[in-house]
Amino acid sequence: MVTVASKELKNRLGRYLQLVKEGQSVRITDHGKPIGCILPLTKPTPSNDLAQLSRLLAVGSITLGAGQLRRRWKPARLKPGPSIAEMIDEERR
Repeated sequence: MVTVASKELKNRLGRYLQLVKEGQSVRITDHGKPIGCILPLTKPTPSNDLAQLSRLLAVGSITLGAGQLRRRWKPARLKPGPSIAEMIDEERR
């Protein structure tokens, strides 16, 4: 774990973010006292997501959907008349 003062972090943020991208953790200090950490994210793999969904399904926390989704909105219908481009052209005259 890399330790850095808050002022140094502010001045060279890109350098420390690159270290985080490479998998290192960065501890932030203020006047020598630790105040926070920047940790690299772990990327969930699709198999982990699928396994978690399977566990939730097994314990009954989720259920599978059935049937078709109903459309709850109607498409907008445009009234006949000039287009927006035509109206803008007319305003410019």
